[in-house]
Amino acid sequence: MLSLKEEVLRGIYEEFEKWSAEEIVCTKGCAACCTQNVLITAVEGELIHRFIRDQGKEEWMAAKMQEKAVTKRVQMTTNSFAASCLQGDDVIPESYGNEKPCAFLEDNCCSIYDVRPFSCRCFISEIICKSGVPAVIGETYLSASSAVMQIVEHLGQGEYFGNMFDVLLALCDLPENKKLMRLLSASLSNQGRAKVIKALPLPGFLLVEEEMGKIQPLLEAIFSHKVGDRTIENILNNR
Repeated sequence: MLSLKEEVLRGIYEEFEKWSAEEIVCTKGCAACCTQNVLITAVEGELIHRFIRDQGKEEWMAAKMQEKAVTKRVQMTTNSFAASCLQGDDVIPESYGNEKPCAFLEDNCCSIYDVRPFSCRCFISEIICKSGVPAVIGETYLSASSAVMQIVEHLGQGEYFGNMFDVLLALCDLPENKKLMRLLSASLSNQGRAKVIKALPLPGFLLVEEEMGKIQPLLEAIFSHKVGDRTIENILNNR
């Protein structure tokens, strides 16, 4: 049974996928963008861990963890970056991952596709990617996906935030993940905890008026999405 936060996360994914369906030209087997340079929250990591437990794939997961590339400690979350921008600070986003292919790729397909994090769900291209040709993403789509990233972080505020494999390693400390923990070295788990920081609440969106005509319906759909008898907006506001 999913936790309330996991249910909310699923609702966010659902509304974003409905909104973005017409933008996607990516097809199965296209993995040019699938690297280990992915940032996630603990809620997203917990959803992945639940999938691994339900599938009884702890040994498989432990082997994937050994393929983790070298990463560095996160300095800013999506929301701390947004807060700095809203305050007028001059900040430049950094890369905290590694361009090495994602360890979850198998035959150029994502082996955790159903529970892939939002950073993977929103990374698309308006053209078919080819070797040496970068993805093309529209400015409005990029702004919308950044806004949803902020909502996802707000959902997981106070919990782990960082590179996907670092967060997954840090979450191995949870009692429900003890079977996986026994398959990993203590140093590997410690490495994950040393490189994550805490997710922060939403300080405001980095959106311009010209984009709101297309993005507002997405935000409204997310906030009005019901989980049980409460909307996501009420849950995020603790109402």
